[in-house]
Amino acid sequence: MLVGLNEVLEPRRLSDGRAVSGAAMKLGTLVLLVALVAAPACGGGGGSDSGVGGSPSPLSASFVPDLTTPGSNTVAMTQASKSSDVVNVWVTLTDTPNVFAAAFEVVFDDANATYLGFTKGAAFEAGGNVPNYTVDGTTNPGRIVVAVARTNGIATTITSSKAIITLQFRVKQPGTSPVTLQNAALFDAQATPQPIPAILWFAGALSGV
Repeated sequence: MLVGLNEVLEPRRLSDGRAVSGAAMKLGTLVLLVALVAAPACGGGGGSDSGVGGSPSPLSASFVPDLTTPGSNTVAMTQASKSSDVVNVWVTLTDTPNVFAAAFEVVFDDANATYLGFTKGAAFEAGGNVPNYTVDGTTNPGRIVVAVARTNGIATTITSSKAIITLQFRVKQPGTSPVTLQNAALFDAQATPQPIPAILWFAGALSGV
């Protein structure tokens, strides 16, 4: 079942912490969501697509989050591990009930960083579920399209902060460049999944020194 959503979402917050009006936020093309709902499970827990690109010089990479302590009903990007010019970034979900799926796009400056791949998260895997992950970080450089959906038709309640997915970046040059979340929504487990209102979204910036 492919769910096509082109409705206006509730006001939400992006990486600079400002609210964005519903009229400015539509889910149009992201609408992959969910061929995933009907698709067979494609595996839990491990890693997935990755590309490799050389670094022009030794750098120390990091991720600077816009929100260091996420509250309830919040999706936030935070730093996981890092090594030299490579940094892993969690996209976390905190204290949110009755969630079935997530869809969003991560946008960054591909002149300053390269997307290397992703690792599946734990947020949607409660109860031994094996969610479907669709992640495209190669079609449009600088834009990672993500959709994650549980496969049993049953929503889960997130307690504390759990990763939806981990994204890996290589920082290519010194300086700081912003990362934003666009076309973002969480979905419930109705027969046709519907966006969950009043979710706040925060991203951050990739940094190299």
